[in-house]
Amino acid sequence: MHSEFMYPDTVQTSEQMDHSDSAGTPGEHSLETTIEDFLESGNKSGNYRDALERVLTQWRHRLEQRSIETVDEIDKRTMATYAQYLSRRVDAGTSRNVDGGIAAATAWTYYDYVSAFLSYCVRWDYLEENPAQKGIALDELPPRPTKKSGDQQFWSAADRTALCRYVDDRAHQAVDERGTDAFEELRDRALVYVLAYSGVRGGEILADPRDDRRSGLRWQDVDLENNQLKILGKNQQFEEAQLPVQCHGPLERLEKALDPPTPAWPVFVTSHAPSLYGALPDEGDPSAGDPLELCRDYGVTPPSLSTNGGRSVLKRLCEDAKLDVDGDYLKPHGARRGVGEAVYRERGPAAAQRTLRHADPRTTSQMYAHIEASELAEDVGDVFENE
Repeated sequence: MHSEFMYPDTVQTSEQMDHSDSAGTPGEHSLETTIEDFLESGNKSGNYRDALERVLTQWRHRLEQRSIETVDEIDKRTMATYAQYLSRRVDAGTSRNVDGGIAAATAWTYYDYVSAFLSYCVRWDYLEENPAQKGIALDELPPRPTKKSGDQQFWSAADRTALCRYVDDRAHQAVDERGTDAFEELRDRALVYVLAYSGVRGGEILADPRDDRRSGLRWQDVDLENNQLKILGKNQQFEEAQLPVQCHGPLERLEKALDPPTPAWPVFVTSHAPSLYGALPDEGDPSAGDPLELCRDYGVTPPSLSTNGGRSVLKRLCEDAKLDVDGDYLKPHGARRGVGEAVYRERGPAAAQRTLRHADPRTTSQMYAHIEASELAEDVGDVFENE
């Protein structure tokens, strides 16, 4: 059943009038235009916006192949068909078919993106209800994957100590051999310490080529005196994150070796020569010397190590140090969870929530539910100890 456009009972605001005009005549709300309006609404930016746009555009193209071009034509059968398509892609991934195979979690992410768009259409009265939430459509999706809180990677105290000890030894040896030229080893050491003890996300201190706002942590954002970093949080707002004393020494040693000419230089400068040369002006001569020194000579701010680069650094360090967690390397987000777990055990859920900057305490509780269950089991066991 196709829904009709619902006119508001009150006079429209100028924003509503502009929005209605851009969407076409009542009953004929163009999918393409309405998706554009949805992407421009709210606080959508960076990777999240890019992912929304990619998935919704692909979904729209599939509908256009079936001659569905307006919001009003979308019903529960449309969404059931889309859910079936996603399920087939999951089956392809299970059978190791590299063409189009996806994980069940990815299928649900795509479906949730489309559902969010349709909820937006409901709010604007373009649809009476969200067809993506109808049981007949949801039943066509693969089971939504679930993961226990304790199944996610956490850097344990032993992991943290072992990796920090390795990067300490590696940096000290490099400094003994090359002095201040041991920049890369000192950078890697500082990166490990900041991840291991601060609880920040990798994307909050490293650059993301897909998001212009995430250009990496700058020295001007490091405040050792007040034990804090200024970062762009997951909520796209700038906020302060704690910088424990364990991080101070590695950062101070890195700053001394790097000697940034301005506070705008990134803390974790990339060591990827092509990226450094690419930052030089057109008249720059790549053959004239070390790319980092050329950036300094030309007054150019070098690019930061990227999130992918950071993961590569950790993977290489773990391989060299012969460290792994269930056959995998120690990942940046595992460091964050490890910080939260340590604080949760020692200071409780409220402190862990503040440390990880979770807006909703339920997020923290869900992440560390395994700790609470374990502690409750011990308490219950003590109750019955004398029986």
